[in-house]
Amino acid sequence: MQADESQGETIGAEPHRGREVPESLDSAQLRRITSLHRGFTYQHLYAVACLLQLREANARLLRVERDEDVEVVFDDRYLYLQVKTREGSLTWSDVQGAVEQFARIRSEHRSGRRVGSPRLIVVTNANLGPDLLDRTLQPSWPTDVALVGPGRPHPMEPWLPVPGSDLAVMLDRCNEQAKRVPFGALSAETLVWKLAARVQYACTGAHGHEFIAATLPQLCEQFVEELQAFPQLPAIYRSHDGEPKLVSDAPVRLVVGFSGAGKTTWAAHAAAHCPHPVTYFDVAGMPTASVPGALARELAARHLSGPDAEPLPAADGIDVLRAVHAGLSDAGINVAVVVDNVHQLEAENVRVLVNALPTARMILLGHPQPDQLLLAAHLGITPESLAGWSTDTIAAIFDSEGCTLDYGTAQRVLTLTAGLPLYVLNSTQLTRTAFAGDGAAFCDAVLAQTHTTATAQEFILDKAFDLLKPRARAAAGLLAIAEVPVTGAELQQLAEAAGQGPTQAARAVRDLAAHGMTQDFADGRVTLHDAVRPVASSAADDLPHDVAHRVRDALLQMLEGRQGLAQVGRWMRLLTETGRIERLLDLASEDGFFEAGYPRAIRAAVADAAEDPARDIAVRFEAHTTLSTWAYYDDDWEACARHVSAMERLAATGNSAIGPRERVLLAMRQFIVFGHTKDVRRLAEAFMTSLTQVRAGSSEDRALRDNFAQGLYHAGQLIEADVLATKGAAAYCEHLGLDFDDLHGPTADLQQRFRASDSPDEYKRLADCFALSFKARRRQGVVSGPMTMAAIPAMKLYSVTGAWLQFVDSGQEVVDILVNAGSMQQALSILEGKLLPVAREYNLSELMIGLRSHRAVILAHMGDIAAARAEIDGLASYEPSPEQASDIRRQKAIIEALAAQQPPSTR
Repeated sequence: MQADESQGETIGAEPHRGREVPESLDSAQLRRITSLHRGFTYQHLYAVACLLQLREANARLLRVERDEDVEVVFDDRYLYLQVKTREGSLTWSDVQGAVEQFARIRSEHRSGRRVGSPRLIVVTNANLGPDLLDRTLQPSWPTDVALVGPGRPHPMEPWLPVPGSDLAVMLDRCNEQAKRVPFGALSAETLVWKLAARVQYACTGAHGHEFIAATLPQLCEQFVEELQAFPQLPAIYRSHDGEPKLVSDAPVRLVVGFSGAGKTTWAAHAAAHCPHPVTYFDVAGMPTASVPGALARELAARHLSGPDAEPLPAADGIDVLRAVHAGLSDAGINVAVVVDNVHQLEAENVRVLVNALPTARMILLGHPQPDQLLLAAHLGITPESLAGWSTDTIAAIFDSEGCTLDYGTAQRVLTLTAGLPLYVLNSTQLTRTAFAGDGAAFCDAVLAQTHTTATAQEFILDKAFDLLKPRARAAAGLLAIAEVPVTGAELQQLAEAAGQGPTQAARAVRDLAAHGMTQDFADGRVTLHDAVRPVASSAADDLPHDVAHRVRDALLQMLEGRQGLAQVGRWMRLLTETGRIERLLDLASEDGFFEAGYPRAIRAAVADAAEDPARDIAVRFEAHTTLSTWAYYDDDWEACARHVSAMERLAATGNSAIGPRERVLLAMRQFIVFGHTKDVRRLAEAFMTSLTQVRAGSSEDRALRDNFAQGLYHAGQLIEADVLATKGAAAYCEHLGLDFDDLHGPTADLQQRFRASDSPDEYKRLADCFALSFKARRRQGVVSGPMTMAAIPAMKLYSVTGAWLQFVDSGQEVVDILVNAGSMQQALSILEGKLLPVAREYNLSELMIGLRSHRAVILAHMGDIAAARAEIDGLASYEPSPEQASDIRRQKAIIEALAAQQPPSTR
């Protein structure tokens, strides 16, 4: 087929759903490439339609990509088919080259250098343009040149398939023909796509570009045998995250995973889309000695059978397999062989199988076992694993069963199950039947080990744990307590706290790794596999109470001062587990404490401390302060007001623990409550009273003024809030010695200034002033221009101070400014390169739906409506909050409005 970039750009065009599609750097090139591949796909499907009717037409063979796109050879004639797809009408210029080239082909036949009577047939999906139609009606039009299209069959070749008007129609017609192939176990569409893959492969020169009519039944039968051998695919197949193809450049692949990881189902699905013949061979329960011979017979029956096949040698085992390989090589047959359950064979036996089939593509599937490390070393390969289902897929599965998952809960299910298909499906079933469809309740029960129905995950992994030595179970208990990745030296510290020797712990971890129960990191750290973690908690429970207490104390000291979110989160929970609530409240007094997705479990301990009458007044006051701030960040105004009232009651006791600092904290919380209730009088009174508690120009004075401005903003006093926020920003800049160049220069320079400062909290408060000023202006209708520039230093300052929640929020403001200015690519780069990664890294799951819907709209603005719809549709299965649901509806409306503005061919 001649590459023709003008081929129909909308033939079979459908929105790409269910996966993120990254924006092309060159959209024009992408359109050209897409059009080209659509044309090629249409040609391949038309060739398949011809193949399915080849014997009925009494043709001898079909060739692809020789002188013309498709050539059909009969005993007495030779048909040259050129496939032309167009969005509009077919014109004379579209076919002129083919007609002129056919004149040379006709001469070859007339001279006797080619046999048979030639005919040129232009196959098209389009109507004929007026000029071309007029030419075909002239007496001078060649009688051996015909144009075939929808509703225009060939008058002398009635067997020729009628072209479809687009890819979908062409596929449907192929499917209808494929249904008549007498192999009921094979779906028509699967056969069509397998044949299309073979046509594409033949176009590269394989098998001499041709298909012989007499061998077509064997070709179809071969496909049947391949697919019948695989287990039945589910009605709806859901891809793994970043799912690989069946074959790669590597001659041998070892794919490992626990039972339920979906390895066999993946292979069966991938085989249906593989252009090479695939043989599935399951060694489960088979005596080792019989495996080579059985595999040899399987390969010979599928690929070397027929009247002309050579008999197998009178030998046994591996010699027969080598002979079959020689036969395959002589016949030029390259096969892919999927060997399932290889963990039931010794590594040496698997290596012998692989060596006997050196030109085959071998895909080995098995459970993680110690022997496979040796096998991988012998073969010089690295074991692979499937990534499991994504959060979007998990949400879709739960939604299909009537279960609810918000974004954060979907991530919890992913963590609990590692996304392994069987575990996710079983979790969905249990959620529906035992937890009334409440996904969060299911996760809570599994984590607390209070569920009464065992999961499939537990059944499977309990058996794996039974195979472990006592030292490995003990190491699993230590890693379960740690929860976060640890280095070898850190593991030895935990082992010493448990009374174990360092050498014993290292060997135990190697045992766990050999059974696939750990995940290793490039820097030498190790942690439990996510799927194993719920089951491994039982090993932690087996430790004596005093031993577990020593291990937690050692871990607490080890993690103090760490920076990673997971490490800090685990340290905070250890503080609550070991009764160190005062230390946790000290952390909560820092400005950046609430800016990352720290574990919500610590809130229960803080709430207990707040309500405990045996606690000091100061501790209870700090606890309510912390809880009121959490409620504010959650937009739970009722809870916020409740905790502020509790702070007022504690302050009214007159206890000496309530000093000036505590009264300032109370005032700042009151500002927020009074602002939300629009009680401007009480807001102003509280502010004036609080100023008497602090020194003018002090840090506390600046903080009170900032929070008063926040209260005014919530009360709807936008101009006053903006004025105060602007003055506050100027005061902070003067105090910190920052000027315009510092705020708008390189972020790294600002980071260095922050780290060297003795007032780090004031950098974050400066960011709050800039953010408040911009928000107040935006609510007044200012969405672009110089008055929006405050969002940029706010975003930078939140970044350097680690205030990640506010960083993402202000970053979205910057993205909106860029969108309003028409800088779509820059906006998308910030969203994809900064905001989404930060939200994922710092567990800000409540922001993900908003960020992704924001991304969808930007994609639509850039003209990629299909990708925008795919992104927004990917959120449909999550249980949104009312605000998120409203946001999705609004963004969908924007996307469809933008789609309506585009030409029909690009929607």
